[in-house]
Amino acid sequence: MKQDLGSPRTKQDVLHALASLNARELQFWLGIEPERFIRPFGEAWSPADTLRHLIKSTVPVTRALKLPRLAIRVLFGQGWDPSTPYLDLVKRYRAVLAAGGKAGRFSPSPVRAPANVRAWQESLVAECQSAVLALSAAVVPWTERDLDRCRLPHPLLGKLTIREMLFFTLYHYEHHRAIIAGRLVSDGRGDGELLINIL
Repeated sequence: MKQDLGSPRTKQDVLHALASLNARELQFWLGIEPERFIRPFGEAWSPADTLRHLIKSTVPVTRALKLPRLAIRVLFGQGWDPSTPYLDLVKRYRAVLAAGGKAGRFSPSPVRAPANVRAWQESLVAECQSAVLALSAAVVPWTERDLDRCRLPHPLLGKLTIREMLFFTLYHYEHHRAIIAGRLVSDGRGDGELLINIL
């Protein structure tokens, strides 16, 4: 069941995509064998590190959305141009990555996996679910107009409208899930084949 975000535009589209993403993320990340969940792909992040990166990237967006609109405008300026469509933003982000863009301060910090990896895996998935649910709740009070008028800084893409930041967040989850699924398959292990059925 491969997730298809289509091309979200409205606040309702974003909320629907977040709800769908949350349900599918649980199935995907819990479907990885615990031993494989914590093992890096050479120099690349492990599935556990990737999931921690996604959580680390989502929480600040939620915190920002809870700030007063005026405070956001004073801190980051006001948007005047229409928000970039979802697919155009995706294309721009991919180009930045192709040019060498990195996660920087949003990289997962080094951590030692606990003895009970499965319990930790379930805990991280639950934390991810909570992060996405909190983001959804933070989006609800925003009007369509304010989604385009307020901006936030992105470490790779510069100033984005709130709508664009939400588009990025949605794609960010899909992007990393696809990377991990592909690496699991390339790894030549049975759990990779299992994940194909989940996608």
